[in-house]
Amino acid sequence: MLKEPLASVDGVLKSLKNLLDARAILADPPVEFLDMDGFVHIYESLLEIRNAIMATSVGDLNYPIRKKGYIAGTIKGLQASLRHLTWQTKAIASGDFTQRVDFMGEFSEAFNTMVKQLDDSMTKLNMREQELIKIAHTDPLTGINNRGYFMELLTTEFERARRYGHTFSVMMTDLDNFKSVNDTRGHGAGDEALRTMARVVQMSGLRANDFWGRIGGEEFAIVLPETVIADAVAVAERIRITLSETPVRYENEEFFITVSIGVSQNRTGDVQATLLSRADEAMYQAKRTGRNRVCQSD
Repeated sequence: MLKEPLASVDGVLKSLKNLLDARAILADPPVEFLDMDGFVHIYESLLEIRNAIMATSVGDLNYPIRKKGYIAGTIKGLQASLRHLTWQTKAIASGDFTQRVDFMGEFSEAFNTMVKQLDDSMTKLNMREQELIKIAHTDPLTGINNRGYFMELLTTEFERARRYGHTFSVMMTDLDNFKSVNDTRGHGAGDEALRTMARVVQMSGLRANDFWGRIGGEEFAIVLPETVIADAVAVAERIRITLSETPVRYENEEFFITVSIGVSQNRTGDVQATLLSRADEAMYQAKRTGRNRVCQSD
């Protein structure tokens, strides 16, 4: 009388053990146990949990779990956490290093350390990139724009003027008797004279959209967007006068330098060469007529 129930119990246990251990299992409960109270529910629940775990193990985080209960709910929570972690990883890949994990124990600590290290590394790389860009754009002696970057900015200003019909003016400046400074006082004094010129221009009240640069030797160029030539001449006079009154200090000595400035305004059909050439010619006119003065192109 007891053999059949025991056999049935053994078969039930074997079926449930297979759900946990075997590689190949039946998708449907064994027919001989369908009438056993509660067997179908347990079998289907374990089968669904098994399939969900297997799906999660290969990266399928959307496997549907219809059954309820503590274990099924735990697996759903794991799926949700891994989906969120996947989203956070994508956010980090796109450059968002604010992401942090606090729901996966030791993994969270390792993950957060990795993200912080990535953030620190990217910050250092960005800072280095900005430094390299600045070096590429900067005259090392005076710290202002070099010729190459000044020409890039001038090209942009030409395009802007053509697009919006704006007028702009350009100044070409050249320190007077600069060779004599180098010959009599040394190149160190000449370098300090150039830095003094840069400081004077920097403090001359230029606007945020004005730009300038050292374009070679003792020559500087200044561009004043949306400025007619008469107003540019007034700015040039202010620079000229300020420089003539500012001492150059070098090795406990002081000396003074002056500057000749030529001013030109853009015209229809101008390119960089024609505009700068007119300003350059006006600057040489200032040299020929006595130096330490401002001349404008016709």
